[in-house]
Amino acid sequence: MAELLGLGLSHFGGFMFADEDMSARTKARLANNSLPPDLDSPDKWPKTMQAEWGNDQGAKFAAIHRQQYFDGLKRIRAAIESFKPDAVIIFGDDQYECFREDLVPPYCVFVGDKFITKPYLRARGLGGNSPNIWDDPFDLVLKNDGAPDIAKFLLKALLEEGFDPSYSYALPHQKYLGHAFSNTLLYLDHERKGWPYPIIPFAINAYGSALIRAKGGLVAGKNPECGQESDPPGPTPRRCFELGRAIARILLGSPWQVALVASASFSHGFLTEKHHNLYPDLEADLARYAELKTGNYLAWRDLEPTVLEDSGQHELVNWCPMIGAMAEAGQKPTYCEFLQSFLMNSNKCVTIIPPSGWAG
Repeated sequence: MAELLGLGLSHFGGFMFADEDMSARTKARLANNSLPPDLDSPDKWPKTMQAEWGNDQGAKFAAIHRQQYFDGLKRIRAAIESFKPDAVIIFGDDQYECFREDLVPPYCVFVGDKFITKPYLRARGLGGNSPNIWDDPFDLVLKNDGAPDIAKFLLKALLEEGFDPSYSYALPHQKYLGHAFSNTLLYLDHERKGWPYPIIPFAINAYGSALIRAKGGLVAGKNPECGQESDPPGPTPRRCFELGRAIARILLGSPWQVALVASASFSHGFLTEKHHNLYPDLEADLARYAELKTGNYLAWRDLEPTVLEDSGQHELVNWCPMIGAMAEAGQKPTYCEFLQSFLMNSNKCVTIIPPSGWAG
């Protein structure tokens, strides 16, 4: 009998780099004088953020934050190894990587026998020039098996369910998977055991009205090349949730064991305009965490896109298909941990939602 394993994690790029470099975004805001007067020095920040900054610009806290996350990753990796999936579907945002001006689907399944990632490609572009924690060369290229038969089976069945998923046999604009997928794969194998599980990348337009306008958050404000103030919105939490429910119905009736990975931090500081794009929305994130931990999945389905955007929670639509699938399958978290940080751009959550009665 087919089973599903639900997993949630973060693809925060800072975890790749040294402790002193994990607060790079915050340091850059101080250096470029882009903060308002009431936030332009650490002594004016929220008390929790000041404590994280400490007397070493956040290095000590960064080490703790990373260790907490990697401890959660060890549990996730152990669950995957015990589950032995035939495929791992990764739901991740596209941040002006493959989705650009010529075509912006709400979501897109990439179908292929092989996928390649260049995990430090985007980090270098964002100024990450310090050595990474694995001492990898910055031009490192990794290869991962795909699961094209399962991907095509899923696409056909979704069409029959009334969904109209986009799909592609090639990666537009770049030959490497986007950072949400490359970071996820890097972290899932952070102990360098190797990654033997075929993947199905499921890209989602999480940035919606800011995808082209702000190049997926890479530029502040309006992109003059876009010629408009905002873009059409991305898919709603409800649509992504119902998509996940359909995925569960399809896969539970299939011959395959499949792990569903939701890849995204919770609110992002650089997306939270009401906090001057400096620190995340802790209150909103704790509300989402409480709903997730208790299995109150419908609360996620009923979220309005404007509520997510106000809290900088754009990328939580990446979680909605996995959560919708877990709602359909009747599965609840057995492990769910919230990792708080004002300084490291985002709060994180790590969770495992196994099949009912699964011993792991």
